[in-house]
This record gives sequence, C-alpha cells and structure tokens, in this order.
Amino acid sequence: MGSNMTIAELHKEIIEELTAAFPPEEARALSYALLQHFGHLSRTQLHAFPETIFPEATLPLVREAVQRLLHNEPLQYVTGETLFCGFPIAVNSQVLIPRPETEELVAWAVQELKVMDHPQVVDLCTGSGCIAIALKKLLPAAGIHACDISAGALEVAKSNAANNHVAIRFFEQDIINDSSFTGKVDAVISNPPYIRQSEKILMHDNVLSHEPHLALFVDDSDPLVFYRAIAQFATLHLNNHGLVFVEINEAFGEASKALFTNAGFSTVELRKDLNGKDRMLVATRQSV
Repeated sequence: MGSNMTIAELHKEIIEELTAAFPPEEARALSYALLQHFGHLSRTQLHAFPETIFPEATLPLVREAVQRLLHNEPLQYVTGETLFCGFPIAVNSQVLIPRPETEELVAWAVQELKVMDHPQVVDLCTGSGCIAIALKKLLPAAGIHACDISAGALEVAKSNAANNHVAIRFFEQDIINDSSFTGKVDAVISNPPYIRQSEKILMHDNVLSHEPHLALFVDDSDPLVFYRAIAQFATLHLNNHGLVFVEINEAFGEASKALFTNAGFSTVELRKDLNGKDRMLVATRQSV
C-alpha cells in the first residue's frame, strides 16, 4: 500500500490480502466497509470516483485494519462502530456486538409499549446500551433505566447515549447478587448471557477471541441463572400487568417459558426470530 494510491488500486489490494482468509464476496464487502470508514467515503463515491487518491495519512490505519481482520477480529471492533435499529452504536472489546435478533426483541417491545403514555423501562445487562438507546429513540416519552455489572461496558453505554442525544439513567448492578434498584417500572428488557460453556466449540473464533466472555457465557450446570434473576427482579419491580422481554437461548425455549410461568407470570409467549429459532420471550406479570 504505497502513497498516491487511487481508491480503485487500494480496493484491489485490500481484496487480494483479505481473500487469504475470506471468500471473495466477503473480502469485497469488507474492503468497501474499510474504505467507507477510514476514507469517509460513501459507496456511491467509491463507485463514481475510483481514480480519486486515497488520503495518504490514513493508509497506515487501513493497513492495520486489514491485519486485524486477518486475525479474526470482527469488523465492528476494527471500525469501532455498528448500527442498531438504524442508530449508530460504538463498540469495543468491553461490549458485545449487537445482533439482528436483538433488534427483533426491541421491535416487539416497542409494539407493546407504544400504547402507554410514559412507560418506565429497565434494561438489565445493557452492554453497549443499544437496547436502551433504541427504546428511548423509538419511544421518546419513555423513562429508560439501564444497568450492567461491567463498569467498562457502562462507560461505552453512557458515551453511546450521549452521541445519540438521549437521556438514560445508567447504574452498575450485578443482577444475580444485588437488589439495589428501587422503584416500579412497566417493563423489564434484557439480553443476558445465555450461551453454555459447552457451546463454545460451535462458535467462530472471531467471537471467542474478541467478544467479552462475561457477557456471553453461563455455566452448563445452571444455564438459566440470569433468567431466574430477571424473573425475581421483575416480580419485585414491575407494576401490575407489567411486561418482561428477554432474548433466550434457542435450546431452552420451553424451559425458559416454564421458569417464568412457575415464577407467577400470567401469560408467557415464545416467539421465533427471522431464522425460525426460539429467541424471544415476553411474560406478563400476574395482576394482584
């Protein structure tokens, strides 16, 4: 990658390097992503002006990014950003990269909560803050609270909230061992750790080597530990007819449903994601 490289020349070189580790179509898509991010160029500009000289000062950043991709680091960590429900979310190794399935959970929550005037919602295990931020953006009248056990994650979440110009009350909490939250809410939402340690063997290295294990994994002997904590939290803090929205492990759809039913929730609904897997659950608190 020398100086005075045109966009077209750099694009070709990046693709040639990345095809050592990625299929050609993926290598091309990754190259476009790097050129757009580091060159501050749109896809249209890349196509319309291929002879434009790429900024020389930025070439070392592109070169480093290519090496990081070749070492299985996810693109979102390399660029430091992603989109969630259309909103920009900064990510680093302190937080999980948001998944499309979680966008589906948010869409379900918005559908149920938009009929309320000023719903109060708490997001447990907030990570990057993506769920809380999307809810506040899509339900501006809602009061949103969000917590995480990780101080590093909360710093990312607070920064993301500021960058998206939304007011969210963040607090540090270990939901399994701590009940410091006070007050009542209309909904609890969470994408907690739910992947069993034994499932690591099925996972790609770019996830295992780079994403925070604290936010991913639970012990095989107690895979629903966080859901029990969420059910207990919700029982304490939900208003009558309040709702719990959670993302779940597809292998534990019925077990997760039974857990909330046994905890006294009056209706519990499973829903499949776009891939046809049991991935979401909504439980309604028994009225008293």
